[in-house]
Amino acid sequence: MSESEGRKPGIEFPKFEALEAAVRRALRQLEVWRERAQGSEAERRRLQDLLDQIKRGSADLDPGEMAAELERLRAENERLRAQLEEGLRQAEKLAREVEFLEDSR
Repeated sequence: MSESEGRKPGIEFPKFEALEAAVRRALRQLEVWRERAQGSEAERRRLQDLLDQIKRGSADLDPGEMAAELERLRAENERLRAQLEEGLRQAEKLAREVEFLEDSR
């Protein structure tokens, strides 16, 4: 069997395989971007629903009351942060004392 008999009939184009590979890569990339766009759209809808719920729930609240509540929550958040920092300091102090006692054995 000669070399030409083993090949598929037709004209061979040297750059055709590279072009096909590029098209396959582009199609894969398109699919990735399509999935990302669908995910982004789903997230946008979720956030819009959340905003709509907030609007419905706060429709009867006075803006002044909302500002006061926000300030109260910020103050509470700051108090909780301070408590957390103090708890971490105490835990670190206890850990150092335990380490000292273990080393003293």
